[in-house]
Amino acid sequence: MDGSGGTVDAGRRMPPGGARRVATGAVLLALVVSAFEGTVVTSAMPTITRELGGDSLYSWVFSAFLFASTVGVLVSGKLADRLGRKPVFFAGMGLFLVGSALCGLATSVPALVGFRVLQGLGAGALQPTTLTISADLYTLRERAAIQGMFTGAWGAANALGPLIGGWLVMHASWRWVFLVNLPVGVLSALLLHLSYRDPSRHGATALDAWGPVLAGSTVALLLFALEPGAAQARGVCALGAVGMAALFVWQQRRTAAPLLPGALVMDRTVVSGIAGGLFAGALLYTLSAWVPLWMTERGGYSPIGAGLALVPMLLGWSVGSTFGVKVLVRGGMRASVGLGFALAATGAGLLSVAALRGWGVPATFAALALVGMGVGPAASSSLLGPQSRAPWQYRGIVTSTLYSMRLLGGSLAVAALSLARGHFAVQFAIAAGLTALAALGMALGAPGLEGNVTREG
Repeated sequence: MDGSGGTVDAGRRMPPGGARRVATGAVLLALVVSAFEGTVVTSAMPTITRELGGDSLYSWVFSAFLFASTVGVLVSGKLADRLGRKPVFFAGMGLFLVGSALCGLATSVPALVGFRVLQGLGAGALQPTTLTISADLYTLRERAAIQGMFTGAWGAANALGPLIGGWLVMHASWRWVFLVNLPVGVLSALLLHLSYRDPSRHGATALDAWGPVLAGSTVALLLFALEPGAAQARGVCALGAVGMAALFVWQQRRTAAPLLPGALVMDRTVVSGIAGGLFAGALLYTLSAWVPLWMTERGGYSPIGAGLALVPMLLGWSVGSTFGVKVLVRGGMRASVGLGFALAATGAGLLSVAALRGWGVPATFAALALVGMGVGPAASSSLLGPQSRAPWQYRGIVTSTLYSMRLLGGSLAVAALSLARGHFAVQFAIAAGLTALAALGMALGAPGLEGNVTREG
């Protein structure tokens, strides 16, 4: 389907044509459905926990999804390089849609949390695979040119998600927040099946099951350690997480198939991308989880009004990402990621003051827009910079690692800030401080223009 009836062989970077357009559309739909799921729940969650009970598990509905997505991402990168992009994409989409259907049928919050784990595993396989496919279809400079389309679709899905979620809660049922994913996901899988062919793979990438298991166990113990409860139990979980992390490092140094090859671990661009993804996810998912709750509990807004609060940040993300990639090409990650985090930290700081002083909606929206315009280029450049450095056979691994860091940062930050639940100004101030720390780290350690040399053909 490249205009002459064939399918896209991404390994040869076939010229523009019908197949590449259809494959791009499939990737966009997959990004839309995953991005939509990431934010449509935010405005519905206060209603869901109120209807089903289990208000104490509010943060776990987010953290469970992000934790499972992290594990799914860690596994999918190796599988995409070994088995091909399409099989992993279809498996991830299947898990995601089954999880979505079960979430829509949940009768209790504990059951919802369990189904969110299944949904998150699918999303974890789906999201980095779609980004890897887009990297196969376009060179770095081509991706810079079309980044506006990708970020625009992603930003629109994120921006509309809270509004649609609020509308569904008020006029239909919160269950449709999950069920709405089904037709879009099926269409995306069908389009990709018709248009995209995996490139030939020369040699098999070794698989290692222990790495994802140990990494996932470490994150799970950290999440339990951050949950409110008995100090003794939390201490045991924290010590267990430290021990599991040490075991993970020991195992990765000895395995023939580490989650990230040693040569890439030593690459300054890749390391900067890992750190950037961690902090970008922490800020994005923290505000996505707690801003709607702040608006409903303290502001008295409806679910639609609470969802509307996230629109400025998500639209700012979309606009900022478009400019951020251009800055990345011309000035390196130090400029794009460092300045982005500095801008986002300023916005988060203003949001904290708005929560403390009771500033009105216009000031709150302006602060959130500033956050989005900063974290957008920081997150996008943290992915695209390292992705362009990796050889083809490692691109899936690099993409999955970077994306898992974004999810890991989000899951840990949402769980950690649940300890300060109800003190929204404190939560936002902590998020601002972490983001400022990230800006400083990027200014000191991220590569500049000299780090823009890529290995792409």
